Amino acid sequence: MEYINETENVIYFAGGCFWGIEHLMQSIPGVIDARSGYANGTGKEDADYKTVCTGTTGFRETVRVEYDPEKVCPENLLLAYFYVVDPTVQNRQGEDIGTQYQAGIYYTNDRIRETVERIAEIEKNNSDPFYIEISPLRNFYDAEEYHQNYLEKNPGGYCHIPRKAMKLFADLRIDPQDYCKPAADIVREKIPSEQ
Repeated sequence: MEYINETENVIYFAGGCFWGIEHLMQSIPGVIDARSGYANGTGKEDADYKTVCTGTTGFRETVRVEYDPEKVCPENLLLAYFYVVDPTVQNRQGEDIGTQYQAGIYYTNDRIRETVERIAEIEKNNSDPFYIEISPLRNFYDAEEYHQNYLEKNPGGYCHIPRKAMKLFADLRIDPQDYCKPAADIVREKIPSEQ
């Protein structure tokens, strides 16, 4: 399989409005950069907010997450992601409804693919149905500048992810070997010992 030319330590997350996923990922120590954009759609000519919102492009509001593997592992990023998304709904998260809000995880190399597929299999056992798209990244285009760091620029702005969850993942450390059960179960077990 041929992947998009990408640095080794990058993963792409779609999970409703990209403002919340971007802010969540930025709060996790070891994340170098989180950038909002549009993934796996028709092409560059359609990669703008107004066109994506028509629901005809196949694009998902997605966040490109680059991380330092010395400080955070992909399992930690996946744990945070699965804790805040609802895998049982299609084309929506929270109050965000439309094909652009479909949840998904997109990878650009076999190492990340194997990790994503392993963790997704664990999460599938706790979710019926399971609608998270798991696939290679076909394309990604940065969203307009006003979408970048939106919740940092607008602290009271809309977000379907509770601010409490963002704070939790800014402080929580998980050993990748612990990821043998669904994200919610791991977090429940860790919270008392971390407080």
